[in-house]
Amino acid sequence: DEFQKRKCNARCARIPTASVMMGAQLPAFKFRSRREGVDYRRINSIDVDRVASELDLNTLQDNIMCVTFCNMDGEKCAYCHNPVDSVLLKLFRLAQLMLEYLLHSQEYLTCSLQVEEGKVHALTCEKEQMMREMEKQAEEIKSLKEECRKRKKIISTQQTMIQAGCQCCEKAFMNYSFLQSHIQRRHPEQYINEKQKTGQNNKFQEEINKLKEQLELTKSQLETEQQVYRTRLSQVKFYFAT
Repeated sequence: DEFQKRKCNARCARIPTASVMMGAQLPAFKFRSRREGVDYRRINSIDVDRVASELDLNTLQDNIMCVTFCNMDGEKCAYCHNPVDSVLLKLFRLAQLMLEYLLHSQEYLTCSLQVEEGKVHALTCEKEQMMREMEKQAEEIKSLKEECRKRKKIISTQQTMIQAGCQCCEKAFMNYSFLQSHIQRRHPEQYINEKQKTGQNNKFQEEINKLKEQLELTKSQLETEQQVYRTRLSQVKFYFAT
């Protein structure tokens, strides 16, 4: 049971492969040769129990290279001077290969993280630029709406001011003087006819004014005569009454 449990844990703690890490493939990889000797003084100075209890990851990071790439083939026991046990040596070399692959994976993930952070930074800058452009466009839209409102108001005012229209070409003008200038330049015969009509209208208007004056004078005379008649009538009535 204990063996099966360890076997299961080993499968669960399997080294991540290229398909597992970010769904991408690792760059070309090959194991390095081991030529460095073992720094026993440095290794002997490490308190493994303390590192494990305190989770001293800095110490592990400082010594991971010398442990991973040291050469143990020619090493002998310090007490009996016999070569290191072959099974133990194989286990150590296998652990070195695992560490080297994990270092390679760590480096790749670090580079990938930097690339993704660069993309995020670029997208953030692009987003900020787009937000600034959107704010600028919103201000422009607001300004255009205000300008459109003013122009609509001006057009509406101009439309209400249009009072004269040419009967010959159906053009509209702001006032009657513009219409007269247009007719005089573009439709001289119409201008002459209108001038003649205007003269006749003025003549008729003068006659009408004279008739109105005569009518007012006649009305005034009648009112005066009526007043005189009423006065005489009252005097006659007073005479017969006495």
